[in-house]
Amino acid sequence: MNRIVIVAKSEFLTLVKTKAFLIGLLMMPIITAGAIGFQVYAQKHSDRDDHKFVVIDHSGALLGSLQTEANAFNEKNGGSSAARTGPQFLPEAATADSQTDLDAYKLALSERVKKKDLFAFVEIPAAVVDPNVEKVPAIQYYTETPSYERLPDWLEQTLNEEITRRRFGTAGVDQALVKKLSARADVQSNGLLAKKADGSVEGAKKTDPLTTFVAPFAVLFIMFLSVMSSAPQLLNAVIEEKMSRISEVLVASVSPFELLMGKLFGVTAVAVLLALVYFVGIGYFAVYSGRPDLLQPALMGWFVIFLVCCVLMFGSMFLAIGSACSDLKDAQSMMQPVMMLLMVGYIGSFAVLRAPESNVALGLSFFPTSAPFIMMLRMAMQPTPPIWQPALSLALTLLATVGFVWAAGRIFRVGVLMQGKGATLREMLKWIRQA
Repeated sequence: MNRIVIVAKSEFLTLVKTKAFLIGLLMMPIITAGAIGFQVYAQKHSDRDDHKFVVIDHSGALLGSLQTEANAFNEKNGGSSAARTGPQFLPEAATADSQTDLDAYKLALSERVKKKDLFAFVEIPAAVVDPNVEKVPAIQYYTETPSYERLPDWLEQTLNEEITRRRFGTAGVDQALVKKLSARADVQSNGLLAKKADGSVEGAKKTDPLTTFVAPFAVLFIMFLSVMSSAPQLLNAVIEEKMSRISEVLVASVSPFELLMGKLFGVTAVAVLLALVYFVGIGYFAVYSGRPDLLQPALMGWFVIFLVCCVLMFGSMFLAIGSACSDLKDAQSMMQPVMMLLMVGYIGSFAVLRAPESNVALGLSFFPTSAPFIMMLRMAMQPTPPIWQPALSLALTLLATVGFVWAAGRIFRVGVLMQGKGATLREMLKWIRQA
């Protein structure tokens, strides 16, 4: 045990004393915050171009109101000033050619769109304002950039509001009464009521997006980041030691299993350190922002336990691959299945966020390689799963971790001294079965 601790300490200090570790530790929160800030900035300021489009209005009644609404929209976004905050929608009336040969006119408009003289053109059927039509024809929108949805969304909302107003007007219905009767009632999401110690009823609290989505995803992200920043390092370290024949010197002093466990414990300590540093930063920010209720010590305890299991599990896989390969080129192809297993939890988290109590969420919570990620995500959400679920998930994860470490030990003891040709999957399975 003493030699395992010595190897673990050496591995830990080797990793944390590097400049790359310190730079990564400081840069990751900065990069994450910068990415979020850039997305917010880009959403508000990146789309400030002029979008000119032609309106073929067969109804003859909607172009005027569309131009008025476009002027109001453009003015709201800063108009032609340098401080523009959004796009400018510039409708243009169709020429008389649209009344003679419509197909030829639309073809000419398509050529203008290709030449960037227009952004799009829209065709409004005459029957859209008829209150007696049974099936309202669709408004046709033509563009070379179908991924841009802001203009067609604005057109749909603006035109339908005006179409509805004109239909009611044609039917002789009072517009003020229609607006009053069609007023929307918003749905506000709340938690549940609770009974206080004195017997009185505590009112329900409004649903908080921070506790509903932000905090759970932050827990998942820190788990994923801690594992990805530590476990894959073992593969490169083992291959470098084999190529430089340092592993032969190490095995002369300690057994292969002691070397493997020491490396695993050292990397696990690095992952825990990373997670603690990030949680301390988040905790300080939560207290400074007046939200100490976001801090849950019990959740942090579960997090550390699942993190240790996760790093040991995936670290043993990377160690086994590194010991069985003779160079990084061989390792790249063999590590792809492990990376896919690692990504299962992250990819599955998006389905779990939408339905945390579904069968998919339950299955991913008990699948060993995804359990640490999915179970921590569910425990950070409301309602938290019953205690038997995280207990069973942890038990299955522990069993899987022990199995992976045991199998990795069998592979490591043979592969760490092997030089030349890398081992195949069949050979690795044979090493595991050997007594």
